[in-house]
Amino acid sequence: MQWFLKRNHLFVLLLCISAGWVLMTVSAEVEQNTRAANPDSSPELNQETQAQDLFALPQESPPLQRIQKQITASEIKIVQPFYPPWTKYEHTIQQELHAETKAEFSDTPLVEVLNFFQTQHGINIYLDALALKQDGLTAKEPVNVSLSGLKLKSAFDIILKPLGLDYVIDQEVLKITTIEEAHRTLKVRIYPVADLGNSPEEFAALENVIRNTCLPPLSMRQKTYPVDDLVIGGSGKSTGKSSVPYSSRSISIVPQCQALVVNDTDRVHFKISELLSQLRQVRQDQASQSSEAK
Repeated sequence: MQWFLKRNHLFVLLLCISAGWVLMTVSAEVEQNTRAANPDSSPELNQETQAQDLFALPQESPPLQRIQKQITASEIKIVQPFYPPWTKYEHTIQQELHAETKAEFSDTPLVEVLNFFQTQHGINIYLDALALKQDGLTAKEPVNVSLSGLKLKSAFDIILKPLGLDYVIDQEVLKITTIEEAHRTLKVRIYPVADLGNSPEEFAALENVIRNTCLPPLSMRQKTYPVDDLVIGGSGKSTGKSSVPYSSRSISIVPQCQALVVNDTDRVHFKISELLSQLRQVRQDQASQSSEAK
């Protein structure tokens, strides 16, 4: 009897194994037929496609990364510190002067041109009508230019210089006035330069470079102006009782503070700021090249 039961158990086990084998074979055939009918649904193909996509992303990303690095590098600017710092409105004006602009003017009155730039760049622009009147000019001087792809400060140079005009930042507005009046509008700024020198001789050399590259020509420096006009935001009304040479405007190094003190026009300050920034950039680039060489 036991022998009979064992034989039945063995028979059932063999039957289950056979049934399982048949089911596996049928399932494999069904799957194969499904793949043939719809190759896109194949798990292996999907996995392969996903793998290809994963490998494709790194191949596309390096150019994007390079562009991002280039953009980041182009946005890096060395901030030029000086005292007193710009006010919020002065800083906005400086940013807009370096912003790109474009305009088309054909016999357009100067006042309309200035209104256009004021609206386009969102800054306050003041036309010094009194100074223009003293030079025989009016707010309706015609402007004929075609401009695109240049900075606002360059556009102003192109438009204003032929008219004998200039711009200054005064009383937190961009003032358009005569070149002579702009030369009378002085500002005192203190530039920290401790990082650009270690000895009196080095500071003296820096001062000499600034004098030679940032100050107007000697003929302009020898010109005289009324004493009562040598103030910030000069009134333009002169008694004419006495005058002082341009050279009375000062530029000097204060060794105790390792600072450069300048009393001059906006134009001179613009040039000094750019020169000091470029000197710092050159030093930074040279330090990077030395590090790479090592």
